[in-house]
Amino acid sequence: MRKWFKILFLILSIALLSGCWNREELPEKAFVMGIAINKPEPDKVKIMVQLFKPSQKTAGKGDTGNSFTNIESTGATTQEAIRDITLRLGRKTQWGHTRMIIIDERTAARNNLLSLLELFYRDHETRITTKVVIAKEDSADLLKEKPMIELTSSQQMNRMEEIANRFAGKVPNMTLLKLARDLKSETGNTIMPLMSKSSSNEMILIGSAAIHQGQFAGPLSSRQTQDLLMLRGQFRSGIVKVPCEANNNEKERKYESLEVQSVNSVMKPAIASDSLRVHYQVKVQGNISELQCTRLDTSSDETAYLHRIEELIQKRLLDTIKYTQSKEVDLLGIGNSIYRKHTRIWRQWKPDWDKRYAEAKFDIKVTVHIDNTLTMVGKPLFTK
Repeated sequence: MRKWFKILFLILSIALLSGCWNREELPEKAFVMGIAINKPEPDKVKIMVQLFKPSQKTAGKGDTGNSFTNIESTGATTQEAIRDITLRLGRKTQWGHTRMIIIDERTAARNNLLSLLELFYRDHETRITTKVVIAKEDSADLLKEKPMIELTSSQQMNRMEEIANRFAGKVPNMTLLKLARDLKSETGNTIMPLMSKSSSNEMILIGSAAIHQGQFAGPLSSRQTQDLLMLRGQFRSGIVKVPCEANNNEKERKYESLEVQSVNSVMKPAIASDSLRVHYQVKVQGNISELQCTRLDTSSDETAYLHRIEELIQKRLLDTIKYTQSKEVDLLGIGNSIYRKHTRIWRQWKPDWDKRYAEAKFDIKVTVHIDNTLTMVGKPLFTK
């Protein structure tokens, strides 16, 4: 009897359960794939949002148009500009599928990025893994470009940043989460992907943007970006070109390639009196992918070749560090390391940290280990 009473109670309880009280139908939403932000004046925000458009098909035919559409809007705040999209679209924007946030150089130089992106950190729909890039030109122009492979230009840029960071090692990977973590750190500095348009009007990643105290501080080349990723312990894989020693003429010089599989970088700041010296131990592991002028017939040949690569990488890293010192921007996280290990000293140094960083001394020791030559031949294949 008690068993049947329990069953009856459960059946009656189902009738009391409510449905989806805040349900929204798909036709009521517009899925945002990307947004370009431009703030030309303190009280004016211009945005362009890229919306995914369902495929338009007819019987016996394929797609008849683009899979996305762009809409511009202006407001005193980003939220106002976004809400005013409904005035011309007839749907409410949905931000759960946003792939890319684009900010142009001028806007990033005039505004604190965390302040500019305040809405996306508070909004419950935006994913914290959404990627953020800096545009060399007008950020809206990138959204207007036709994607090469992906369905939308936002997806194209998202994949470009992800794959370039993984296999080329010349672009940092930046999300809303990483940006907030870096800019809320003691130094408040970081590097972000820098995107532009090529001569043929194609989207291209050209390096990174230095961010100092939350604002754009200048561009960094792809080679400088690669060096910084190595020093920051964020380098995944890529190619290091090694010049041949035979010809010093830059136009006629040949290059060889080292495929870097991993980089292990250890940084130790040493404080003596009121001065700072930073020691780096950088271990590079990879394979020889191209030989043009080097023969590795004996162990001594391989040792000399490794030594040449070590000197090359060491010089590159020191040159990049000197460049950041000339700009007085700590992009290596040295200040954050001092804060964690020497908190009392950091409190004294923080007010003039930029100047102290510019005057710091650096020692770098690079060790290169080659796993194999990717063939049984330790010399250029075209040689006898």
